[in-house]
Amino acid sequence: MSRVKTTAWMTAFSLAALTSAAHGDNTQAEIRRLQSELDQLKSRLGDEPTDSALNWPSLKVFGSVSVDAIYDDKDAGFDELLIPSTIPGGDTDQQNFVMSAKNSRFGFQVGEGSGPHMVFAMDLFGSLDSYELRIRDFYVENGPWRAGYGFTALLDGAAWPLTLDAQGPNSAIFARQTGVRWQGDHLTLAFEDPNSEIYDPANTTSAAGRRPDAIATWKQAFSAGHVKVGIVNREIGVEFTDGDQQFTDATGGVISTALAMTDTVTLFASASYGQAMAHYYNDLSGFGDSGMDGFVYAGRDLQPLLAQGGYLGSQWKLSPAWTLGMVAGEVSIEGDSALPTAAMRRSRYGTLTAVRQHTSSLSYGAELSYGLRDNQGGDRSEAPRIQLNMTYRFEHSSQPPR
Repeated sequence: MSRVKTTAWMTAFSLAALTSAAHGDNTQAEIRRLQSELDQLKSRLGDEPTDSALNWPSLKVFGSVSVDAIYDDKDAGFDELLIPSTIPGGDTDQQNFVMSAKNSRFGFQVGEGSGPHMVFAMDLFGSLDSYELRIRDFYVENGPWRAGYGFTALLDGAAWPLTLDAQGPNSAIFARQTGVRWQGDHLTLAFEDPNSEIYDPANTTSAAGRRPDAIATWKQAFSAGHVKVGIVNREIGVEFTDGDQQFTDATGGVISTALAMTDTVTLFASASYGQAMAHYYNDLSGFGDSGMDGFVYAGRDLQPLLAQGGYLGSQWKLSPAWTLGMVAGEVSIEGDSALPTAAMRRSRYGTLTAVRQHTSSLSYGAELSYGLRDNQGGDRSEAPRIQLNMTYRFEHSSQPPR
């Protein structure tokens, strides 16, 4: 009797256990399914940008506070910049001392550099007589494409020698203008604002343009440095007071390089030659004898002017903190008896610079510089200069919220 009862109770218990186990398996499977869906949702939220990230792109702010103390033993033309083409004629003894913060700069970048982004930068050289803002860069860039205002595509910033003078070598290719460009790993193609600068002694014309300057450059890097070659084709033109226009083609080229001779010594060089190249020269574009792309002969005949220039510089890393730099440059405009005797024939530029990098942000240094100008008529003027500088650089980046 007892055996029969035991078998019945065991059978009932087994059925209950099987039913409970089956129900438990279903519950655990449901929990695992819900947990898997939750993990997938979290993964998608982490990988995909939120609306907040789309509305708040990354921002990088950069710039420098720079103070110069400058002493001229003779009249150099401009107080804060050494521009030999602006040195006045004659042997002057007008000594001058000035302190300036015009080389201070500020800028920002909106967007990541690897994607679409916009850059805006400015300094305080908007006026040579007072502190006013001047735009240095204002462009948008996406992949190989860039459009906006900034330095010409002919510029080779990697071959720019060390100077405390904010202007830099007289023969450097340095114009700022509006344009659009495509830049690959080696080849760059650009169209830029023509901006003809014509000398007209009768003052009866204004600059005219029918097409942009066309520029092509090739940059080749190698273990010791790089070489960049560029060519520009321009059409310079004028419009007379009676409405007539004249245009003429002009072509020029430039080659520049930076070479690491040793671990501590680097050489920088640039050479350029061509018609209507004056607009692209650091010493002539917008300063002094800026109208040297072409000349209006006899009141009606527009002819391009031949220009050539170059500089040679070196940079010696004396120690981790101290750097010594030297630069010598020259720009020449073709000699022509039809040009005014007071027009520029040649300018020369030289600097000897010592800079100490006190910290990653703070540097200071001293520079001896020299400018010389020769006129078409043979007159010569020169200006030696001593310059002290202290510069604090800053950069801050903020990322969008995630």
